[in-house]
Amino acid sequence: QYDETSNSHSDETNHNNKLAFCGIPKNGITNWIQLLRFIIGAPDYLSLPYEKHDWKKFQFDSLNEHVQLDILNDESFTFAAFLRDPAERLLSLYLDKINGKHDRWKKHFVSRYGLVGTPTFEEFVKMIDRNRTTPCPLVQGRTNV
Repeated sequence: QYDETSNSHSDETNHNNKLAFCGIPKNGITNWIQLLRFIIGAPDYLSLPYEKHDWKKFQFDSLNEHVQLDILNDESFTFAAFLRDPAERLLSLYLDKINGKHDRWKKHFVSRYGLVGTPTFEEFVKMIDRNRTTPCPLVQGRTNV
């Protein structure tokens, strides 16, 4: 039976699957936590997990030190970090925050970068490139974005 308040870190699913992964923000970590919550039987697994008590079960630093060491020294564990293609992430930022329905984010970019209206994707990438200390590989040496 599912118990959201349980602090058990030896939960059968995590122990049997022997998977430890590094959740990197803006790389689909919410979806991974939702999947893990589904596996442990959380009835509201599709809701945002960050205010749920059970999502802390998946945070390595919340485990006892001896459990952390056991995991790190157990060669049967699979360790993974999931990364997102930087070009796809930039497009997602544009579609969601600049060209999307979130007025709060549009206002943020307007005030920070002095946007007038909604820039095209090409204009957006050039704007980001102008504000970088190193050239953006999406713009450097290309005539079309």
